[in-house]
Amino acid sequence: MTGKRLQTIVALMLGAATVTTVPISSARDDISFVFDLPEQDLSDALRAVARRAGWELYMPATRVAGVRAPALSGKLSAQEAVESLLKGSGLRARFLDEAIIISDRSAPADAAMSEQENRITVTGTRIRGAPSAAPLRVITADDIRRAGQADLGEALRSSPLNFGGGQNPGVGRGQGASDVNVNGSSSVNLLGLGPNATLTLLNGNRLSYTGINSAIDIGAIPAVAVERVEIIADGASAIYGSDAVAGVVNVILKRDYEGLAAQARLGASTDGGNFQQQYNLTGGRQWSSGGVLAVYDYAANSEISAVSRSYASASASDSYLYPRLGRHSALISAHQDIGTAVTANVDMLYKDARQNMLIGFLAGQPHSVFGSAVRTNSRSWLFAPSLTAKLSPSWTAQLLSSYGSDKSRTNSQIFSGGVPFAPNYRVFDNEALSIELGATGSIFTLPAGSVQLAVGAGYRRNALKVTAGSSGVTSTAANGSTENGFGYAEVVVPILSPLQESLLGRSLRLTGAFRYEANSSTNSVALPKLGVIYEPMQGLTLKASWGRSFRLPTLYQRYSDSYAGLVSTEDRATGFPVGSTFISLTGSNPDLKPERSENWTVSAEFKPVTHPEFSGSVSYFHFDYTDRVAEPLTSSVGALNNPLYASLITFAPTLAQQQAAIAGAAIGLENETAMPYDPANVVAILDRRERNMAREIYKGVSLSLRYRIGDPQRDTFEMSFDGNWIDSRRQLLPGLPVTQLSGNLFNPPKLKGRAGLSYVAPRLTVSGFANLSSSLFDRRTSTTYRINGLATFDLTATVKASDGLDLGVIVQNIFNAKPPIIRSGSGYDTPFDTTNFSPIGRFMALQIRRAW
Repeated sequence: MTGKRLQTIVALMLGAATVTTVPISSARDDISFVFDLPEQDLSDALRAVARRAGWELYMPATRVAGVRAPALSGKLSAQEAVESLLKGSGLRARFLDEAIIISDRSAPADAAMSEQENRITVTGTRIRGAPSAAPLRVITADDIRRAGQADLGEALRSSPLNFGGGQNPGVGRGQGASDVNVNGSSSVNLLGLGPNATLTLLNGNRLSYTGINSAIDIGAIPAVAVERVEIIADGASAIYGSDAVAGVVNVILKRDYEGLAAQARLGASTDGGNFQQQYNLTGGRQWSSGGVLAVYDYAANSEISAVSRSYASASASDSYLYPRLGRHSALISAHQDIGTAVTANVDMLYKDARQNMLIGFLAGQPHSVFGSAVRTNSRSWLFAPSLTAKLSPSWTAQLLSSYGSDKSRTNSQIFSGGVPFAPNYRVFDNEALSIELGATGSIFTLPAGSVQLAVGAGYRRNALKVTAGSSGVTSTAANGSTENGFGYAEVVVPILSPLQESLLGRSLRLTGAFRYEANSSTNSVALPKLGVIYEPMQGLTLKASWGRSFRLPTLYQRYSDSYAGLVSTEDRATGFPVGSTFISLTGSNPDLKPERSENWTVSAEFKPVTHPEFSGSVSYFHFDYTDRVAEPLTSSVGALNNPLYASLITFAPTLAQQQAAIAGAAIGLENETAMPYDPANVVAILDRRERNMAREIYKGVSLSLRYRIGDPQRDTFEMSFDGNWIDSRRQLLPGLPVTQLSGNLFNPPKLKGRAGLSYVAPRLTVSGFANLSSSLFDRRTSTTYRINGLATFDLTATVKASDGLDLGVIVQNIFNAKPPIIRSGSGYDTPFDTTNFSPIGRFMALQIRRAW
């Protein structure tokens, strides 16, 4: 990245941060706004008032459907405006922490409020209606639609909070053990801590892992079914258990959808390949005591071949830089009241997907000369029923359960000298079971309000069966499972409330959580978490949290195969005779122990009362890992000449040492050279198998801003900015120096930002986005190379051609920015950093949606 571009990003983040100096009024909740609303549907009128005040709105869709609201004109507070709209409707409103909650007037006030507040679930806490002490980011359905994103994987990859490495489509070869995708799935990798360190939930439920990671395929959840995605980038194991080290992503489905919609999308990369097609149907039905949502989604894209990209000339000629993908997804979400005190919910998800890859080992040669053709089929499903029961006016109990499966079968045909031989297969069969019983409510009252408590206990089991073989004969099979029994408690203690009108501030709440977890595969753990939420004045909230988290090694890391590859030293090491080779060991390690993390965050959220059109947050995060489970190096290029890796290398290995290394591999020695194996030419054995690292530290600053001008009833301009600065470091082994991760190849850049501008009118929406990142450095050899970051720009437009008919156009990477080339060791290695760059290039698509 040029110095000018880097200065631009720094200026955006630091300059934008100065908005915290905007005067934040301590005015009362009854600040007035000028309204001029015509007679219209009540739901539209209420949304207009909520948008004008900058408040959240919660209302029963079935109760307000078909109700008309009178015209509203004058200078009124938000409360006065809502109460005027509700006159004669039979509905009541309550105003709570900048939220408008609508309920039926015929219901008892306390009961109605309890019911509505219980539905306000915030990720990061078990106590419904309570705020989280950690910063919360939200991606709404409108955000996804305006960005022109086809699925949740694409939506999450565009967020600066997320890193593209890990288990994602297009992740290349030779870029690290954690950057592998066996089945074309998409997983979240918050802050670059690894796909196994982020817990992803669907309506608060765990899903089955997919492929080789402790991660789920978020792309399997149809985006058209999603109301919002909540992201907590803070360790949350004390609340959610293992995997919630980097944070939690909770996908929340639409609950009150009514009607039927069909959508189609066609597009392609202008450089060739990646022809995309997507078709989906969404239907919903509501009745007085429940509702159901059903979605079917089909998506497919063609491959991107190396021959179609000028920067991939060092690859095998027909290797795929991006796989050929196809996916069928179906989702059903339903809820039904049983009497007046119990509600039953169920979420069901099914996915049937395929991935095709061609992989060549020799530059400029097709895969049939030396390479492989790989096809993967995967199926997954989830069944997650739950019951919610009102025990008393202030206590609610919930029974959560889920059972899921994800099975991927990979079939590979290996070629050598133009001749196919030894077809092999590999099956990854994941299974997950979870059941949990919890309750939340008030235990006693303080002057500032009720002390809220959540308690619960549960059981969880995850299992993985790995089978591999050649020519139909099973050569290795691994079975592993882990069982967890857990109990937790969480409390929120109010110290100050707005009703007290204290000189010490408007509101102060203390939070605490504790979790005890007994694991079948390791020692028990006890995890605390503390937090404070302080609102010195209306419009400004300060938060701080501290906690400990842990993550179990994945079942694949512990129980799967180990591999031994014969690799040429050419282009990977210097100082060795021509024709020299080395054996590279990768794969599982049965002796792994859990990794642990201590994390803390401080944040400020601001929403000036006098300027409700403006909001934002800034936070500082710090993660301190010990025993981090990872591959010690992401690439073998330069490793034999780097003294940092001396403890991983056996130079001049004897024949017995070579035979021992090969004997421990699942399918023997995999020859990745064009030469026959000769023990005399092997100069080293490089052990790259997963292990517990000594320490990794991740710290940084995250900034989010939103600004809206105009009249929501007519047209508005909406601006946004999200950006991160990340500094991550690793001490590979005790006694070795600390090395930099962020800003280096195959790691997150130090600076990353996304800015957006949307024009929104009743019949036209136009959105533009800029994606910026700082430079990376390639330090794999004695010579350091600078890799400039890219600036890409996206544009989308949607026109309401008629009632219920929308037409859209999408252009991503308008100026067709291309990935910078990096040094690769062979035609097998992808010649650019796929964790930070994409071969897709400029992409154009048309979209049509019809709703009834």
